[in-house]
Amino acid sequence: MEITVIGLGKMGMSLVKQLNDKEILVKGYDINPVIKETYQHRLFNFAPNIEILFKERKREIVFLVLPAGKITDEIIKQILQLVINGSIIVDFSNSKFKDSMKRHSLSKKHSVRYYDCGISGGVKGARFGACMMMGGEEELDTELEDVLIKLCVPNGFMYHAQPGAGHYLKMVHNGIEYGMMQSIAEGFDLLFTQNKYQFEICDVANLWNHGSIIESFLIQKLYDELKSEVTLEKYKGEVSSSGEALWTIEEAMENEVPVPVIALSLMKRNSTLDKKNYSGKVLSAMRFQFGGHSEFD
Repeated sequence: MEITVIGLGKMGMSLVKQLNDKEILVKGYDINPVIKETYQHRLFNFAPNIEILFKERKREIVFLVLPAGKITDEIIKQILQLVINGSIIVDFSNSKFKDSMKRHSLSKKHSVRYYDCGISGGVKGARFGACMMMGGEEELDTELEDVLIKLCVPNGFMYHAQPGAGHYLKMVHNGIEYGMMQSIAEGFDLLFTQNKYQFEICDVANLWNHGSIIESFLIQKLYDELKSEVTLEKYKGEVSSSGEALWTIEEAMENEVPVPVIALSLMKRNSTLDKKNYSGKVLSAMRFQFGGHSEFD
């Protein structure tokens, strides 16, 4: 088996390395040719352009690990002109589910299977075992399913047989994530600002991640950052949003479902671009630790 991976940034290259660990042959492409020099493996081949990736004219399984939006649409259109019938595209972008439904329809016209797949777990998850939620055709290709299950933690893969379902789940997942991160940030902001008790904030984070109700991956990632520098001075506290929370809010409004926590979390995140505070730094620290995100990603 051979997998083609287009988009070799933090997430894409981590998937490549995990595929290679599992003795799966990979050919890849990225617009940045320097990436070729950063990773060599007997099961990995870097192509200088997309056309060379598909020169053999065989059934392809293509992983797209690209930013959502125009670039993903353009690459999909290009791929559809190069691959043969029966090929597969797995779109790992954090795309709006309605865009994914359109891509599915377009791919189907070319007799290519398109699957939309949300991936969670950050860079470490992509490297060592992720959580994936995927949507697509009624019947999931068994060869593809086997590969994706290998890339996930136990019980970390779910398939729902409707186009757009994977990115819909990832949208709601990220909306929930916004709310969880904001509550953690606000709590630690209070601990940092109050002057009644001289808590070692790093120790508190470590404590709460051992048996408490709020024990979590996010608390662990915050602890990892607090260990090095409790004031988080290296962060400006300016936290960008990538779209999923807004889409969650829009979908909730369409369905008349109240989501005040998610909505306020997005508003608070947007406010950090104007006002620097410790809670913004906590958000930035968690995002950097689990996803390698800079403050303007």
